[in-house]
Amino acid sequence: MEQENQQQENQQQEPHFISKWFGFSGWRVMSTKARILTQIIYRAFFLLGLAVLIIAYGTITGSDPGGLAIFALITGWFLAFQVVVNFVFVEGSR
Repeated sequence: MEQENQQQENQQQEPHFISKWFGFSGWRVMSTKARILTQIIYRAFFLLGLAVLIIAYGTITGSDPGGLAIFALITGWFLAFQVVVNFVFVEGSR
């Protein structure tokens, strides 16, 4: 019985972890708490970071990123940036 309860708790925590770190809860908290200038800075930082990744890819490989490479860069940077935003605005506010 106790083992079954632990399994149910673990199953409930996994989606919570994913939505907590990779979801949009940080943006929701930021839109209600942060000033407009802060939101603009974070969005500009996202674009700047993405530009740096694309430039670094081109410098390292000597060519522009193709379809799969650009998709991987955008997806990876988006997930990393979501973690940062969620950490700052959700976990950092506690």
